[in-house]
Amino acid sequence: MLIRSGNVTLQLFDAAQSEIVYAIRNRPTVRMHLRDTRPIARDSHDRWIRDNLIEAHTLWLFVVRQGGNPVGIALLRNVIERTAEIGVMVVEAGRRPLAGYKAAHLIGYYGFEVLDLDRLFSYVPRHNARALTFNRRCGFVSTGKVTEVYHELVLTQVQSRTHPTHRRFRTKYGIELIDENSSPALGAD
Repeated sequence: MLIRSGNVTLQLFDAAQSEIVYAIRNRPTVRMHLRDTRPIARDSHDRWIRDNLIEAHTLWLFVVRQGGNPVGIALLRNVIERTAEIGVMVVEAGRRPLAGYKAAHLIGYYGFEVLDLDRLFSYVPRHNARALTFNRRCGFVSTGKVTEVYHELVLTQVQSRTHPTHRRFRTKYGIELIDENSSPALGAD
């Protein structure tokens, strides 16, 4: 499955992309924005891939490509009924603001329009003011829950369809869904 907007494409994960995902997750410009900035050990990554994407399908993971080159990952995880947690990681995000912007809209579109989720939660590390501002500009609102580590934000399906930022995005950039039937069902072994 591919989800495309101009030169940014989300490609549904397959096992052949494990090495690409490992490299992206361990890039210093990705790790610096996460709660735990330490590199991920190879065996830990392999176990995470096996447990969540090979033996069981507990999340949707996409490789973000810009001009065909892998520049990040986007995912939906912790799916409970019609809610999920959204995540986007882009290598050197400051140099690729449009890639991160498009990836966030595309993974949100997948969650709301393909999976028919009702709410997406974003857990923004408290030290990442840039991500907090970005989420708010995209229509995410605070749930009122703030921990020592995260701001909890939420975006509803209705907000995604009506918020001016999302409407402008669809008008200006468009979204193309390719090979819709290849998406595995959550929980499929």
